[in-house]
Amino acid sequence: MFQILDKYILKRFIINLGIAIITWIVIFLVVDMIENISKFIDRGATIQQFILYYVYYIPYIISLTLPVAMLLSSLFTLSVFAQNNEVVAQLSSGVSLYRILAPLLIMAVIISIAAGFFNEIIVPEANQRRLDIKRYDIAGHTRPEEKSRSNIYRQDADKRKFVIKYFNGKTSEARSVSIQTFDGATLVERIDAEKMVWAQEYWMLFDGKVRVFKGEKEYFYSFKDSAYYDTNLKPENMIELQKKPEEMSFEELNRFIAELRLIGADIKKWVVERHLKISIPFSNFIVVLLGAPLASRKRRGGVGLNFALSLLVSFIYFIIIRMGQVFGHQGHLNPLLAAWLGNLIFFSLGLYSLFSVRK
Repeated sequence: MFQILDKYILKRFIINLGIAIITWIVIFLVVDMIENISKFIDRGATIQQFILYYVYYIPYIISLTLPVAMLLSSLFTLSVFAQNNEVVAQLSSGVSLYRILAPLLIMAVIISIAAGFFNEIIVPEANQRRLDIKRYDIAGHTRPEEKSRSNIYRQDADKRKFVIKYFNGKTSEARSVSIQTFDGATLVERIDAEKMVWAQEYWMLFDGKVRVFKGEKEYFYSFKDSAYYDTNLKPENMIELQKKPEEMSFEELNRFIAELRLIGADIKKWVVERHLKISIPFSNFIVVLLGAPLASRKRRGGVGLNFALSLLVSFIYFIIIRMGQVFGHQGHLNPLLAAWLGNLIFFSLGLYSLFSVRK
């Protein structure tokens, strides 16, 4: 019996979830197309670029609207059951509300975990491709690997810094290079080279001088060419292209935060974004925990009321997430609390809703 009921509830939930996801995708795409189609036309975008841009946009839309779709689906599924007295019939036969909601909550946990992997693997790659089409193919910006930059400063390790006057991204060749090694605040070695070229796995330095400082003494020698292995910097690190958080996976954010911490930069914003990559997927479970018990009650207004309720809850939820995000970026909240603030509030409300509703 229970397996039949579980399959029945899950079938309706999944159908409603699919409809909700497709609806949100269509709404987002239509609104964005109406808003930006003139920009695509003005910049001479091809039909292929236009289509690809919006194909790559779909994973981000799914990621962004999935919690709302989950809430809508749970509310619609259970409100229809409640209006048809199916919930009352199950309660009257001795089945507790917890048991009725169990398959939905388990499915919500599974979808939350799947959403985490989806946001980690699919969404960043799709976002980067979408924004690359916008930046380079449509807007005509120079691609990073073809850029040339002047006056580059890079922290290589705790004790080593690179100062480069000019770097050619196309040939991976640098001019007027200074590699400085420190012991605390004291300069202990400086390598100056006229030219530095990437040789697949290491840098080649040309026409350089090495100065080593030991106490009051200075040791000096010059070289014509020399291989330099002792660095983690590669040509792509010389090109300044700051990815947006939605273009980075959790691991990429980790590495980026470590690099910022190494040079003493402010990392609050990026730590908040890293925590959000975990907290956002689990909002899919929390909204079901909040909405399902409420929808299990038969009330006036039926499906229409639940639709309005889901929009209101989603609106408030995303406002709280945004507030936490801003306070975290500014340092007014601990980054972990800032990222999980919305989830903590709505998880508490969800537990209250679950335990207070008639069993």
